[in-house]
Parts: sequence; C-alpha cells; structure tokens
Amino acid sequence: MKATIKLFIFIIIVFSQSQIQAQTLDSAREAQIDALKEYREALFVEKLKLTAVESKEFFPVYDLYMSELKKAKKVFRNKWKKTTIESLTEAEALEYYNDAIVLQQKEIDLFKDACEKLKLVMPMTKIVLISKSEREIRIKLIEKADKMKVKRVKPKPKVESEPNIK
Repeated sequence: MKATIKLFIFIIIVFSQSQIQAQTLDSAREAQIDALKEYREALFVEKLKLTAVESKEFFPVYDLYMSELKKAKKVFRNKWKKTTIESLTEAEALEYYNDAIVLQQKEIDLFKDACEKLKLVMPMTKIVLISKSEREIRIKLIEKADKMKVKRVKPKPKVESEPNIK
C-alpha cells in the first residue's frame, strides 16, 4: 500500500514538473514573440519615419490587413496542400487558376482598404513605402528570430579516457 502511494506521489511530482517546465517554455516563447513584435514596430517607425500619432493609427490597420491576408492565404493553401501542380487535371488546373486569381484579388482589395484607412492619418509618400519596408523588415526579423532561438544542446556522450601508457 505504501509503495502504491509513493508511486502515485512520484508520478504527480514528475507530471507537475513537466507542466511547470512546459509553462516556462511557453512564457519564454511568448516573451520572444513580444520582443519580435516590438522590434518589428520599431523598424516600421524607423523605415516609414512615423510620428507618434501615425504610429498609433498605423499598427491596428496594418495588423488587421496582415491578419486577413494570412487567413486568405491559409484557406488557399489548405485547399491545395495535398495536390501538386504537375498532377492537376485540366478541370482542377482551371479551378486552381481561379482560386489563385481570387486570392490575388483579395490581397489587392485588402491592401487597397488598408491604404484608404491609412490615407486619413498619414501621407501617401509613407504609404507607398510600406511594401518596400515590409521586405526589408522581414529579412531583419528573420535574422533576429534566428539569434533568439533557444538552442538545445545535446549532451555529449561520455567517453571514458584511455590510460595514457607510453
């Protein structure tokens, strides 16, 4: 009976430790994501030379635009992820083509809507720089994310040293 209770307590302790470690990893990942978001915002402010007012208005509109665009691309990818372009029948190729056109039109519409909203708070000279800035910022974000990765070091196998006989 005591052995069963000890085993049960041991299992609870091990389980709780793994939960604590998982929460720690999740919070560390969230902290990294927050740091990358702040870095992204700082890069946009720098690249577009946004004022405090422009910055306050820019990010909600831009984030909504990016979120909607991401959803549209995900729908397209999910529909076609099990298909290779080379294996499409003529009918499937036509459907793929139409879906790709719809996706591109959606992207244009979302960008146009975002620009219309942004025109009310910032000059068009800054708005036209968004696409160029996105490409430059994406590269910097990838570099920063790579540097922030938690590197899991595998322990080296213990090698027993041989006696030094000469």
